[in-house]
Amino acid sequence: MTPAELVEDRDLTLQLHRVLSDIDAARWRDEMAQALRSRLADLTGRMANRRRLEPLREALATEVPQLPTATSDLKTRWLAFKQRMQPAYASVAEALRAEAVHVPTLRPTNYRRSLLHVASGVFAMSVIEFAPSWLMLLISGAWVTFAWSAEISRRLSPRVNALMMKAFGAVAHEHETRRVNSATWYATALILLALTQNQVICLVGVLVLGVGDPIAATIGRRFGRTRLIHGRSLEGSLAFVASGALVAFAALLLFHPALGLGAAALIALAGALAGAVAELVSLRVDDNFSIPVSAALGAYLVQALLR
Repeated sequence: MTPAELVEDRDLTLQLHRVLSDIDAARWRDEMAQALRSRLADLTGRMANRRRLEPLREALATEVPQLPTATSDLKTRWLAFKQRMQPAYASVAEALRAEAVHVPTLRPTNYRRSLLHVASGVFAMSVIEFAPSWLMLLISGAWVTFAWSAEISRRLSPRVNALMMKAFGAVAHEHETRRVNSATWYATALILLALTQNQVICLVGVLVLGVGDPIAATIGRRFGRTRLIHGRSLEGSLAFVASGALVAFAALLLFHPALGLGAAALIALAGALAGAVAELVSLRVDDNFSIPVSAALGAYLVQALLR
């Protein structure tokens, strides 16, 4: 396949990603159905003779003609359609990734996953601030060991993989069936943060991820109109910075008042900005790893400058 053909396949896949992203429980309106069906029909035609996109074209050719534009359960049926498109989209994304062409995964609104994000951040904050340093290392070390052991086990055994995805299906993304899951990358980030033994940057790293990421996802899917890159929106990124900086600032004032208002604000803002940039550009690296590490690094640089 020529580079030009790969670019065309990527562009068509990105256009489909934008359409499927609009089919979301957080932003659905029944009047969207007609326009969405027209966009999907157009993409189906444009994918003709695109060998690498054949799974998507076949799925669209089967599904789109059956999509309703006027019925009492429009939202339910369109969300079900999006769910059925997930395997085909993931298959094409993997094929493109093998050619070093990266497209974003489909991430529908999942409030249970968002709540888990926040709960994980609060738990990590509690360990950072109230546990002795040796216990913080012990907990993060045990978690990362368990996480990677589970990853190896499910790679070796399809049955174990199926059982784990069933157990965590309520908070898992479809693509995590075949890839290292986000919790494992988060555990890896936590052990790296714990090794620094720096409470301030650890606190900023876990809170920027725990609060900024789910807030950005919720706002971006509901109100995102100005598209940036990799399926992100300006509205979501601004929400990330604002929420991440605010919660990190509040935590720094609560647990590290000696920093002072100005230093706490600068450290929190630097962490939130670095985390937002990581969330925006992360494609090959899972953002549950890149966000806390980047946020902690941003906080560290400002903390070092202020000394």
